[in-house]
Amino acid sequence: MNKTERDNMLLFSKERVAGIYRYRLYFTPVSSLRDETPRVFRLLVRSPLAFNKFEIGKVYKLNYNNVRILSFEPKNAFNLQEEDYVRLIETRDIKFMDKKTSAALRQIDQPLFSKDRYYSFNELKQIVNYKQDFVTSVAVSTFSGALTALALLLPFGLYVLLLRIIIGGQLVVEGFTSKSLVLPILGIGALPATVFIMSILFALSELALLRIDFTRWNLIKKYTLSWGGIRKSIFFELSDIRYLKKFGIGAGIAFAVSLLLALIV
Repeated sequence: MNKTERDNMLLFSKERVAGIYRYRLYFTPVSSLRDETPRVFRLLVRSPLAFNKFEIGKVYKLNYNNVRILSFEPKNAFNLQEEDYVRLIETRDIKFMDKKTSAALRQIDQPLFSKDRYYSFNELKQIVNYKQDFVTSVAVSTFSGALTALALLLPFGLYVLLLRIIIGGQLVVEGFTSKSLVLPILGIGALPATVFIMSILFALSELALLRIDFTRWNLIKKYTLSWGGIRKSIFFELSDIRYLKKFGIGAGIAFAVSLLLALIV
């Protein structure tokens, strides 16, 4: 097995995404910061435990095979200048940006490398290197999960209740009549509206969690790791508003048509 050993590798970014290669670490050799275009390496670890041990802004000695880190040794912290960090992020995104992030950024009215689109290096260090004790972590996860579950289950529960009321009314009808079509018509028509309400309440619950000191940093860290340092807004983005507007109009039309058909039959 061929191994590569590199010293003085500065960790400037981390990502935790879905899929096989989920724990991603972005390094640059300290010496390459003097170059016009710094060198950027994306290396992987297999476990969340190893992933959490790496800290933004630290220099490491690495042993890796292909892109998998086999062992590492932390060295000193490095005072990375903001202009160097911006160059590293630009190089990283040109070389490694995935389709999901690229598509999301195309929905935003700001340029790809807008100064305000990403957290500064000092902000990123504070967010990503932030750690909670076990009890606090469990409490935050439980509270956040309960609020999110309520936002998702409440509309779904009302949808199920609507279907039960309709089914109860149809049970008294013997044999097949045109009224037997009311349930499938309303069920299909109300589903997009239910999903739309769930999306609205989920977004509002997320904004609420971002405004509560107890849960804010946990959510921001999760988002930052998922999107490679992109700044998390505590308001609705214009792209979000446009999407919800289109979704809401479509869901409203579908429900109105199904209601009209149900009245006709």
